[in-house]
Amino acid sequence: MTFAHVHCLPMSGLIGLAIGLAVLALLLARAVPIWMDSGRHRVQLAHRLYGILVGIVAPSRYWWGARVEAMSPDERADLLAGETAALALAHADSLRCPLCSAEVPHAWALDAKGRLAVAPGPIQCPRCDFRLDACRHCANFLPGTPRAWGGDSLSEDETFGRCNFYKVTQPVERVCAPEMARQLKERGYESIRAPLPIVDSFVPPDFCTAFHLDRRRLRAGGIRWPDARRVALLRVLAPPSDSEVKSSGERADDEQWLL
Repeated sequence: MTFAHVHCLPMSGLIGLAIGLAVLALLLARAVPIWMDSGRHRVQLAHRLYGILVGIVAPSRYWWGARVEAMSPDERADLLAGETAALALAHADSLRCPLCSAEVPHAWALDAKGRLAVAPGPIQCPRCDFRLDACRHCANFLPGTPRAWGGDSLSEDETFGRCNFYKVTQPVERVCAPEMARQLKERGYESIRAPLPIVDSFVPPDFCTAFHLDRRRLRAGGIRWPDARRVALLRVLAPPSDSEVKSSGERADDEQWLL
């Protein structure tokens, strides 16, 4: 068969070829830097291939996960210093106040399971009244004005509200709608246990130990949820626990690269 007899590819074939080449280019763009970087850290071949597979699917899991785990203590210290400076912060666990742009030091932390959490409070801006651990940022907070507490309607003003975690005994008139309160009183109920009133959602109760961040409310308040880079810096910043130190010596090489 001569060249003249070769039929041109249909348009759908050309589109498929272009998509395939684009996907291949994307995979190479992710795989080659990971291959080179893992080689600089003298990672074994099997681990380098595993790192490529992880990095192709989720690049941040390599660059801010397996890669950081493979670094020496000195390299981690340099990474922590450089990335903290790039964030224009004095501390990697700080937060930029959404109200006045001041640095709120030591705001973020990792819990016992390594998940992102708010550091033990109070986490308050040194320049203004902003608090990260305020009730309005908590998943247990139910917004609504005092007048709406006994009804079904809620106000857009989140200054007032209730805590869905803590319950206290309150008069039925404060908790229920007028008709429901009247019926309860007829049955002999003058008070019932109901969600704790929050008269100022900026200041949590002193006894609260149930604070749980709500990502949606943080976003609505102009607070950016820390990305994989920040979480990696928090892991570098946090000293390893005794159990982690003990288990790290017992894990095989393959397990150390698991994310």
